Amino acid sequence: MAHPLALQAVWDKFESLPSQTRPQRGAKPARRLTALAHELASDDILPGAGRKAHAAMHAVLDQFQESEKAKIDVKRKAVLTVDGKTVVADLRGQSKSFDEFWEDADMAVIDDAYRRAARLFSPDIARTYVDALANRVANPEDADEFEEALVEARVSVAALGLVTEVQPYFDAQADRLAKEWLVTYGAAIKGLSHDRQESYRQVREMSTEPQDVDLVKPEGRFEPTKVREKDGEAALPTYKNHLLCDTLGNYPAELNSWEVKVVETEMKRKGFSFWYRNPQQPGQSSLGIAYLSGEQYGIVRPDFIFFAKQADGVAVADLVDPHGLHLADALPKLQGLAVYAATHANVCRRVESVAEAMGKLRVLDLTKDEVRTAIAVATDATSLFCGRLANDY
Repeated sequence: MAHPLALQAVWDKFESLPSQTRPQRGAKPARRLTALAHELASDDILPGAGRKAHAAMHAVLDQFQESEKAKIDVKRKAVLTVDGKTVVADLRGQSKSFDEFWEDADMAVIDDAYRRAARLFSPDIARTYVDALANRVANPEDADEFEEALVEARVSVAALGLVTEVQPYFDAQADRLAKEWLVTYGAAIKGLSHDRQESYRQVREMSTEPQDVDLVKPEGRFEPTKVREKDGEAALPTYKNHLLCDTLGNYPAELNSWEVKVVETEMKRKGFSFWYRNPQQPGQSSLGIAYLSGEQYGIVRPDFIFFAKQADGVAVADLVDPHGLHLADALPKLQGLAVYAATHANVCRRVESVAEAMGKLRVLDLTKDEVRTAIAVATDATSLFCGRLANDY
């Protein structure tokens, strides 16, 4: 259960700490936007969100067509003439002008070019954009006229997809709108049940870049109280002032010697109020930080979050992560923590990495510019903890 003495200010601080998602390769901003729209509409936060998302992206494509008209005209002609040379031969040498020819063009050619474009914009947005373009120039009640307008609209979308610059432009605008909605409706999303918040968390994860997500206050957590030993089971040590505890205010934990030293040291600091052992499994109540190892993203989960009350009464949070230096990803994880400390400077009071070096525990203060600079260019983590920028913990 939540510790009965933990004030709301501490939990507010906890929930304000940004966790990060692991990026997804090949994630499409348009799919993320439409998925977000579905959730917002389902929760009645933004009625008609799907329609509004499509309308916004139609406007983006309209703007691109207006600004890149010359390039698009060239590509449109390519769809109908270059790919359609076989069709001209099939017409037994009949010569037609470009404007006369397009309606007789092989529909398989047009459809293939259209499908390629639809993959860029998402099939749903491409389909509704075709409908929108056709409705602007034809009467839906006139079947022949409307069918002709639909074909021409598919050609226009196919031509758009052949312009190199369209995808980065379109993706950037879809990403911008999704981020805008997540900020605008963030408070409403946070007021939803934990299950519904998880749906939005999954939407945020649909990105090729790490995304910030708020932590969710844990309602409770199962923790083992005993550990298996050779002669049976033994009770785990218990600690006070953990944000989650039993009815006696105790929190059972199996900590190694480094972790015990960190907890004992932090609890003695002036203003200390509570601590939290960060779960190492993914979840809404586990703070994760993205790091890049080679070309793959991973998530490091700092071991501890400590909460303190400053002299002015403000609750602050300190991230302290004791870890070994023997693993190959020690430096990438440290670099990820350093980037997080730089980009979230106003969130945490302290971000510190602790490791054993030179026979004792050493600490790097990642809130310092010179420390982060050294970490960014380092070739190994051990030299950093043995160097002048580290201090004894």
